[in-house]
Amino acid sequence: MVKKIKKELQDPEVFEEVLREEISVSSEFVLPISVLVLRVEGGWSDEAARRALDALRAADLVCRPEPNEILIALPNTTTRDARVVEKRLRETLPEAVVGVAPFTSGDTAGDLIKRARVSGGI
Repeated sequence: MVKKIKKELQDPEVFEEVLREEISVSSEFVLPISVLVLRVEGGWSDEAARRALDALRAADLVCRPEPNEILIALPNTTTRDARVVEKRLRETLPEAVVGVAPFTSGDTAGDLIKRARVSGGI
């Protein structure tokens, strides 16, 4: 099993591997999971990335696949709770565009990420 890195940006490959594991657990035990995508045109400053991390729980998985994008997996998080996180991130980072996607049965990691991007108009 891949060790989760708490409150740090993960490598995109590690992120997707851990997200696949979380999806497997969510499917097996009927637990919610949601994915958020944050995008800032021109890229993330170190300060903005730190503010995003500070707005999250230690159990949340975070990576930066592109200079202007951060992916966040929210294990054991319902759609409603993910919207609360989305609101908090919008207040913390008004310059960011945010998209949210809840897990639905049969989703892959790629499906969740794609739907979150579409949700945010990304």
